[in-house]
Amino acid sequence: MTAAGLFAVLPTLGWILGLRRWYTKVCCFLFGHTVDNRAFAAAGGGTRICRCGTPFLAENGSLTRISHTPSCFLFGHSYVPMGDRSGHNEYVCTRCGHPLLFELQSDPYGQARSFQKKVRYLCNLFGHRVHEVGDRGPLQEYACGCGHSFLRAIKGARLIQHPLVCLWRGHYVRFVEQRNGYSEYVCANCGHTFCFTTQRAFSDQPSAFSHSPPVEG
Repeated sequence: MTAAGLFAVLPTLGWILGLRRWYTKVCCFLFGHTVDNRAFAAAGGGTRICRCGTPFLAENGSLTRISHTPSCFLFGHSYVPMGDRSGHNEYVCTRCGHPLLFELQSDPYGQARSFQKKVRYLCNLFGHRVHEVGDRGPLQEYACGCGHSFLRAIKGARLIQHPLVCLWRGHYVRFVEQRNGYSEYVCANCGHTFCFTTQRAFSDQPSAFSHSPPVEG
């Protein structure tokens, strides 16, 4: 391509890139910011920047609205071990950050270095039948037989359902704590937790769990 041709194309390329940035900002405004543990791993920590250019997922107690990840919901999550604590093995999705908690004596993935697992849609429709995992400061942690975990202020819950606001608006998450190379967040509306890596590469080996109190508020 000649220099004249290149200069003729540049305005068009600039317009296309500008349109793409505008489209990304509109999607984040409508559905929430996109999260991807693979991108966080590649960035290697520091301030997280959404693809729309907005810093997000601060660890100061502020809320961040994040979108659902349709590919994980429809085709399944890709999990790696994250650690063990409170008599449970913990796993995290290498894309959307969805964690799983399974009791040690009944964990079907206890020997797996990585695995695929689809969403249990009946739990999403009718609610999760949960058991108590333990106290996390002012919050109580619960886990369903499907592995889904929650942090809620209520005690003695046996059934936890997903509210419609989270279905339509995404999750409004707040930082809880750091452990095992991940930052944990919890949805202020439903208690759904997410874990986002602070490392450059995912580890498939569990490490010791170090507990610190969750952020209040």
